[in-house]
Amino acid sequence: CTDSLGRPIMYLAAERYGWVYGVMYCILQVLMQFGLFNVIVALFVENVIAGAKTNDQLRQRERLANEAFFLQKMTDLIEMIMNIHNANLGISDKEPRTKEEILEQAVNLEITPDFFEQVRSSPDFNGILADLDVADEDSFNLFRTLDVDGSGTLDVEELFEGIARLRGDARRSDIVSIRLHMEMMNAEFKEFCQATLATLHEHGQALIAVQSALFPDGTSDHGD
Repeated sequence: CTDSLGRPIMYLAAERYGWVYGVMYCILQVLMQFGLFNVIVALFVENVIAGAKTNDQLRQRERLANEAFFLQKMTDLIEMIMNIHNANLGISDKEPRTKEEILEQAVNLEITPDFFEQVRSSPDFNGILADLDVADEDSFNLFRTLDVDGSGTLDVEELFEGIARLRGDARRSDIVSIRLHMEMMNAEFKEFCQATLATLHEHGQALIAVQSALFPDGTSDHGD
């Protein structure tokens, strides 16, 4: 900084008030410049990160909306599972098989927890899940999550439907859907309870009628 004649402000401050003020002025200028530079850099980095996050979200939306991509990845996953299954059985394919033949063979496959753990330990399996935007933390208890009927085994249908629901981040629609299902189940359970009580009441009335018909005087063999 200079005055109207081009003389440095630092020199003028030191000449008039002493070198202490000149040094303080220099330190203040350095701090201001570094502070301003850090603010500019922080804003730039923040904008870059926000832009990268937005691009990642857009690419993720494209992947989630691309059904052909999902089917291709799931087909690769089924093929990998069948290759591991055949290797465990000592079956070697001498001739390459088509995707349709692999899926047809996989229809009758029942995946046990031990076999699923063997598949999950494969890097290819984890890579496919990552490509399908399934979070890493969701893969640890993946078998229990996919086994919706609690049968202890997985089939291809459960695998397809479960992974399709796990893709991407948790959305508000997922929470609303769960709530609606819970309300529907609660309403059905109330109807079941009411129907059960009505049936029990009818059975009770029928038993009373039978008892009255068998023992019109209100006595029975037990009373004798």
